[in-house]
Amino acid sequence: MKLLVVLLVSLFSFMSFAQTRIVSIDAFDYSYTGGLSFRHEEGKDDDRDTTTFKFNLNYAQNLEQYEGLMWKAQAYWNRVDEDFGSNDTLSSTFGAGGGILYNFNAADIKNSIMAGAMVGIERQTIELAGGDDESGFNFFLNLEAGKRWDMGTYSAANISYAPTVSLNLKRYGGDIRDEYFTTSRDIRFNFLKFDILF
Repeated sequence: MKLLVVLLVSLFSFMSFAQTRIVSIDAFDYSYTGGLSFRHEEGKDDDRDTTTFKFNLNYAQNLEQYEGLMWKAQAYWNRVDEDFGSNDTLSSTFGAGGGILYNFNAADIKNSIMAGAMVGIERQTIELAGGDDESGFNFFLNLEAGKRWDMGTYSAANISYAPTVSLNLKRYGGDIRDEYFTTSRDIRFNFLKFDILF
């Protein structure tokens, strides 16, 4: 998985030496490579085994006709499988979204204040032991604003520290809306976020 993302990032770097493309890295979504973890906990009665898989990629590119404006895309697949006696659960989510990102200082994107909006759809499935699978299509809206600080150029890429604050709204659908949740909202302080500019 890591090799795949390294190859993708390398491909983007060879496509252009002008800084018109951005791949984002953040602690919330492991956007840089994805992640796979296996956890085992010994319990008093039952042991618990948890397998977590995450793959998330954020990408943005300039719209040449509009100074400072970029289109942005996100794709992800997250899966958590928990085996815990009679309380087994599986949650799987995959989705994609698109939107715009505006850089207020188009002449120096690597130090710019930025704001963006993204809409998307995801397919979520929740399986609980002894119950039916509940699934549905969820719609989301993410609003984000922040500032980049240049950290220097490495090879063909420039890295900027890019903390943001985001408001994330979601409307659940299908069985999940009927059985569990209708809507959600969360505010994220993305203080461990980096943008790789190509």
